[in-house]
Amino acid sequence: MTTAAEFDALQEAGNLIWQNRRYQARYGIDRHGLNELIDAHKIPVVHAGQPEVITAVTKAFPNVEWTTVALRCSRETAAARIIDRATGDTSERLKAWDETPVIATADLTIDTSTTAPATAAALIHRRTLA
Repeated sequence: MTTAAEFDALQEAGNLIWQNRRYQARYGIDRHGLNELIDAHKIPVVHAGQPEVITAVTKAFPNVEWTTVALRCSRETAAARIIDRATGDTSERLKAWDETPVIATADLTIDTSTTAPATAAALIHRRTLA
């Protein structure tokens, strides 16, 4: 989370690896933040809804071994979750769900409607250690 001015400064300095506007908000991945995690030998987690982020991040850090995890669920499950969140933009979020392609190159795909969060976390942890 950041301010609009800080986001603008990151953008103007060329420090955003990727950015997007959706749901009346701005999203971005900053090079410095990821670099700090990598330099500290921590495993960065990049959560994004667009497959283009994968290309942008892996190109920005080509020497890092990335694990790509696709979290999926049915449209019906997505709709129920969106309605439960009561964000007021159900149609826009379902449109984004419809427009998001399956990530065919994922190292691991998890159906979040049938996999408990703790199980998903364990699967991801095991995959990152492989």
